[in-house]
Amino acid sequence: MNNSVKPKAPGARFRLNQPPVIAEAIEGEVMVINLDSGAYYSVSGAGAVVWKALLEGATTAALVADGSSRFDVDRAKLAGDVDQFVADLVTEGILVPVDDADNGAPTEPPAESRSAPHDRKVRYDGLRFERYDDMRALLVVDPVHEVGEFGWPSRAGDDAPK
Repeated sequence: MNNSVKPKAPGARFRLNQPPVIAEAIEGEVMVINLDSGAYYSVSGAGAVVWKALLEGATTAALVADGSSRFDVDRAKLAGDVDQFVADLVTEGILVPVDDADNGAPTEPPAESRSAPHDRKVRYDGLRFERYDDMRALLVVDPVHEVGEFGWPSRAGDDAPK
């Protein structure tokens, strides 16, 4: 991924770039679709844990603090991985920075995202996501045509009651 974008500061927060990006977590994996580009992504393992905390409003500093108690990884390595993971998600257009002045920007992550110390650290497999472009033609919305009640594309008079 691109190294050119870095989070603004350890206190930076991010949100999903909606629209055009949608995401759903299913059984420990996050599926993300960018309807503008037609790319879709899979985030799993440690990345899915970090993803959830990011969308709950955790700062990058909080991600490192929580991750270092949760995962079997050196704190400095985790900090670099978090910065790169977030930067890659921003570069892909999946996440956008949140200014504290934005409406709805959380000032503190929800209590459930602030974890207590973990008794046993789990294996750390890095923070990454997979990008897929094989369904691009099916996922990109065609802005030229409108879908009407009687099918696609709608033609003049198709939606008129008969």
